[in-house]
Amino acid sequence: MEISEHTLTNYLIHQTTLFNKPSPLIVTALSNEKDKYIDGYINYLYTLRQGKQKFVLKHSKKVPSSGISLMPIDPKRNHLEYMTYQLRSELAPQMVPMTYFSDPTAHLFIMEDLSYLEVLRFSLCHGKQFPRLGKQVGEYLARTHLATSQFKLSKENWISLVDHFQNSNMREIITKFILKPAAKKSNIPLEQAALLDILAVILKDSTVKKDWDSLIDKLSNRNECLIHGDFHTSNIFVSSTSIKVIDMEYTMTGPFSYDLGYFLANILSQYAAFSVRGDDSMCAFLLQVIKDVYKTYFIYFSDHVSGNQRERFLAIFQDSLGYLAMANINRIANLGEFPDFDCLETSKERFLAKGISMGLAQNLMKHRKQLTTADEVCCLISEKQNIFFNN
Repeated sequence: MEISEHTLTNYLIHQTTLFNKPSPLIVTALSNEKDKYIDGYINYLYTLRQGKQKFVLKHSKKVPSSGISLMPIDPKRNHLEYMTYQLRSELAPQMVPMTYFSDPTAHLFIMEDLSYLEVLRFSLCHGKQFPRLGKQVGEYLARTHLATSQFKLSKENWISLVDHFQNSNMREIITKFILKPAAKKSNIPLEQAALLDILAVILKDSTVKKDWDSLIDKLSNRNECLIHGDFHTSNIFVSSTSIKVIDMEYTMTGPFSYDLGYFLANILSQYAAFSVRGDDSMCAFLLQVIKDVYKTYFIYFSDHVSGNQRERFLAIFQDSLGYLAMANINRIANLGEFPDFDCLETSKERFLAKGISMGLAQNLMKHRKQLTTADEVCCLISEKQNIFFNN
């Protein structure tokens, strides 16, 4: 059966125990690219409503729902994602949405509707502050990383995990599309061309280019734990007290540092935007998020892993700064709409903020091997921000 908005009602009533036959079941397709706040879905999403019940259904096909130019993607990733939700709900209770049903043959699963929470990215765009955010993110990543690493798994279980979660299709999307810099294109808007020019200037530094390539290679070949792989602020739902993490289809084995850097890439963009806006309170909050993420992450590791981990922690920290810089620079230069700058009203302000964000990221990439603490990172960000505005 072809899964669609029109066929799902009959399928769900007969294949699951979640719905009553007599009551109307309303199925609504969500996947589209008309709304820029729907951030690049490659799956097909539906809301399911019956009475007071509401769920979200996620369906995978070989062809992305958004029509973006990607190679065919194995739809079996859907069941892998479902199993990942099951695993992480045990490792970080209350931080992962509940799942209720999976059909590996049809490549779909049903999960908790999170519309009672806010998407973190857009709450930040509106200047909302969540004092516990950095600590919650640091704890979530530390819990899920550590429990799926060789620190906690037997050799046999570790080998099985690495084999099961290669997720080669999604890994290739990250290394060849998300992190790999795009070449200059013709017939593109002037602003986009200017951002690609900034990227080209950054990569003219042979040391930065070599470092960039080295970090992509690490993501391809270093298996340290189970990473989320797409851990950005659109994939985190929040309230004043809680967070819930979604979109785990990129889950794969990889370096501890990647999720840390990928999340903080968004925080840096938000910081640049609020710097242009002149919102000192929001800027201070975002810098505190950076400090809290790192502090909580490494404290959790220290409390649960014996021995001196100083060298390991420093390597994770410095590599995460590299992934932060790469994700920040590349997303701004290559991927069009980027809501982190939507707190700004004019295109001129948004372009300035994007340029500042890329410049800050460039400095973190260039100096990451000399940075040893989150305080030093935040000082460098503040210092470079002041230089940008004073020149």
